[in-house]
Amino acid sequence: MRRLWRLLKSLTRLRWRILPPRHKPVLLYFVTGADVIAPYFTSDEFQVLDLRESEVNLWVALRCLLDRDLSAQNYALIYIKIVKPKLVITFIDNFPAFFQVKNHFPEITTVLIQNGVRVDPRDLFETASEASGSNKNCVDKMFVFGSAIGAIYAKYTDGEIVPIGSFKNNLVPYTKSKTRTVAYISTYRSGLARTTVIPDSLPGFPIQYGEIVDRREQTIIFLANFCKKNDLGLVIIGKDENFEGEKNYYRGLLKDFSWKIAQRQTTTINYAVVDESEIVVFTSSTLGYESLARGKKTAAFLIDAEIIDSPSIKFGWPVSLPDEGKFWTNRLDEKRFTEILDYLVNASSDDWEKVRSETMREIINYDPGNSQFVAMVQAMRASW
Repeated sequence: MRRLWRLLKSLTRLRWRILPPRHKPVLLYFVTGADVIAPYFTSDEFQVLDLRESEVNLWVALRCLLDRDLSAQNYALIYIKIVKPKLVITFIDNFPAFFQVKNHFPEITTVLIQNGVRVDPRDLFETASEASGSNKNCVDKMFVFGSAIGAIYAKYTDGEIVPIGSFKNNLVPYTKSKTRTVAYISTYRSGLARTTVIPDSLPGFPIQYGEIVDRREQTIIFLANFCKKNDLGLVIIGKDENFEGEKNYYRGLLKDFSWKIAQRQTTTINYAVVDESEIVVFTSSTLGYESLARGKKTAAFLIDAEIIDSPSIKFGWPVSLPDEGKFWTNRLDEKRFTEILDYLVNASSDDWEKVRSETMREIINYDPGNSQFVAMVQAMRASW
């Protein structure tokens, strides 16, 4: 009875669409990324295939019932068959079913856009490596952060690799720094218990999330002290949807220091905070790599790598870099933190750009306005 009640409650939360989906040339596979991809198309060109169970098209659902297959994959295939798009795009770059769409609709152009830093092949495709023959994974284009991660995608899926950088990052024009501040990219997560075991822990040596938090807190307090000694402002770039909870967390942690926090209100607001700061610091964040792509002086303190035995969480993966560099370290070492921040404070623009560009060349690109994506769309529009 309780299970039936939960099912009924979930069904009442759904938005039901009665009419079949309309024919449009562009379909976004999953709602993720709709806010950043929609501006490239008109409303007559673009629609979203929602597979997150917040919206259900009754017409498509009934077709699934007739097939006796209510899976998300079958729902998506029927939806595509009805819409007859010319282009299908996804930002969910680790959903194996998407890599089979091309096998069902060879006439449709399928495009994958990397949505964040990946840490391991399992994080990308999981079981996708098992596909072969007629079920081989295939997309037409993969817009990825850089050539190095592109090579990882290519191991699991056929398709053209286009190193474009972060799609969202490319949307926001870069502006020069305006304030003497250090921006720390928050990793606060209100919904994760400190006793949660980190998935990448070695068998027999479980690492709890609380151990990760303790080390990051030590790093933040060090950074607050550094800012105080060097007359620099400290800005926390907020991450969590529970902004009040996040603000109260830092209020308790940094009660002896002066600091500000910037709330994440839109998809792209954080880039403005990054640009306005003199130095950006991160311990685990896609935004940290995006900051480097924008050319910002950025310190990468990838301290999780010291206690989690996974090469893919070290700075720069899948490029093989030493554990220590001019602007990065994979250890919790306050002496190294000081050396890195001192370098960033004193380095000339030319010196920094030389070091940054040489290091990041294969890791992440920056393509203002997503010009390569725009060129693809413009070339296709003639056939719509």
